[in-house]
Amino acid sequence: MPVQALPIDGYIEPIIAAVRRSRAVVVTAAPGAGKTTRVPPALLVDGPVILLQPRRVAARAIAARVAAERGWTLGREVGWQVRFERRFSAETALLVVTEGVLTARLQHDPLLSKFRTVVLDEFHERSVHADVALALARQAWRARSTAAASSSATSTDEDLRIVVMSATLDADAVASFLGDCPIVAVPGRTYPLDVTYTPGVPIGEAASSALAATGGQVLCFLPGAGEIRRAAADIEPRVGADVEVVPLHGSLDADAQGLALRPSSRRRIVVATNIAETSLTVPGVTAVVDTGLQKIARYDADRGIDSLETERVTADAADQRVGAEREGQHGGDRGGGGKGLVGPVFGVAKGSDHCCIGGETNR
Repeated sequence: MPVQALPIDGYIEPIIAAVRRSRAVVVTAAPGAGKTTRVPPALLVDGPVILLQPRRVAARAIAARVAAERGWTLGREVGWQVRFERRFSAETALLVVTEGVLTARLQHDPLLSKFRTVVLDEFHERSVHADVALALARQAWRARSTAAASSSATSTDEDLRIVVMSATLDADAVASFLGDCPIVAVPGRTYPLDVTYTPGVPIGEAASSALAATGGQVLCFLPGAGEIRRAAADIEPRVGADVEVVPLHGSLDADAQGLALRPSSRRRIVVATNIAETSLTVPGVTAVVDTGLQKIARYDADRGIDSLETERVTADAADQRVGAEREGQHGGDRGGGGKGLVGPVFGVAKGSDHCCIGGETNR
């Protein structure tokens, strides 16, 4: 596939230099800058890389995207491993994994001896697994440094490197945890937007209005699979049989998830949970409709179990959803570009053929 220039490209060499010098670096980059698909392959110059992605659909999609950009074979040079599924071989140098898989690998091989660099992407999506993975990776980082220093080999031959990446991370805190390592901040592209709030508009009406207002695909954010099914039932009679209404959530199988991530010649409305916020490309998106809601697992002390609670998204999450709109149209490493409703908000970009969430955003 044609490889487009992205904002991260001019920062690849400084990132590699920082990793070699300090053995750790924190990378903050605006959504769409290209950090997910460009940084891990570049680090292969020093040895095998394991890349953490919080979500299974993102892990598979990123591995496929890197393979397409680099002209590699998926499952050979780059592969993925998620719970109960894997696609990699002994030749795989870049392995994309989910949180539980990385934790299991660290427990089985505490030094991560098969890898030179561990990359923790989208680290703002904090979870127990991600925090434990960073703590265990730091232990391996320290142990391998000590072992290399006490051996006849140079430390650069044996040490482990850690790269933490996010668009909305408190970089100073993570850098301090990693021995005051360098922080590389990568700016994105900026697009000014006009925003209109439309409270009380049904999701079906909002999606059909966004479809009529732009010439591309529409991405809708809803909190869960049940809401997605009800929204699809509301949207379909409004837009007619010529428009595909495609769900995207974690309960779907890999083929159904992949359908939403493949280009289509037909007009399409993709109805997704927050798995489409980060690291995914929904092609051709020129509109975003965002309810501003998400489902979060919270511990219920009365019942002694976790339960899913519907909550408002944070400002950082809303910014990520802006990125989901922008990147498919403008060549980021995920997807997006068009009109948008948030929470309920409707926005139109100035001087451009797209609209979105927010006032002025960095891409």
